[in-house]
Amino acid sequence: MRFFSSELAHDYSTYTFGYCNYGQLEEGDVLSEMYARGYLPYSGSPDSKRVFYMARSGRIYLPTFELNSECRRVAKKFDGLYSRETIPFDKFKITEEFIVFWLEYFKRAHGPTVMPRKRLEFVLNFGIISQVGIYKDATGRTGGYTLEVEDSTLTHDWYLSYAEHLDKSSFGMWLLIDIARTAKSRGAKYYYPGTVYGDPNYKTNLPNLEHWNGEKWVKGVNNKRLRERTKSDAARRISLVDQWKENHPLF
Repeated sequence: MRFFSSELAHDYSTYTFGYCNYGQLEEGDVLSEMYARGYLPYSGSPDSKRVFYMARSGRIYLPTFELNSECRRVAKKFDGLYSRETIPFDKFKITEEFIVFWLEYFKRAHGPTVMPRKRLEFVLNFGIISQVGIYKDATGRTGGYTLEVEDSTLTHDWYLSYAEHLDKSSFGMWLLIDIARTAKSRGAKYYYPGTVYGDPNYKTNLPNLEHWNGEKWVKGVNNKRLRERTKSDAARRISLVDQWKENHPLF
């Protein structure tokens, strides 16, 4: 693995110096070690081949994973109504219908510029996606998809998407629950649901969610420390771009 930092900003009066941290997978690297160091795959630039970024990500220790009351409430809404099919990524046929499903989801959920087609194609060609999770109802209608990265010890759902009729229904939360259950059933040690920023953040409803604080994984009772942190995220936003990104065109 190769690790590097890129200068972002500073406040010399308080000796505060900001850097963005990156990692890059090299031949023979163990994928789980990159995740354990607090890094997630970066898809913001077409030049970022196998590059990962450090962020406040979350993870769950699966051997002790059990649903809490909120997760049980959500599970009851969708368990039995949707079934999951898991297809290895190298055997999955990417169709135009599949692409459009994702693009429409991102447009609704995050705005029209977050995930252009070229960025989605970059994600699909990144080289670490292991499988696609397909969720369908009893009529065979597709409710959602997941793009998952896994090895023998972890599952990371890099991205998920779902149909418009499931917007604002807690279906996204149910997908997280079901991915965690699926990962636990195959004997994985950790489930990584991605970054945890902003308030409210439904990921904080996952039980015993550890978060990366830049140095180590931190766990608090009922995710109290993490919730407190996300509540102040809006006041600590910046609009700057670090030096490395300045030299790598963004999607």
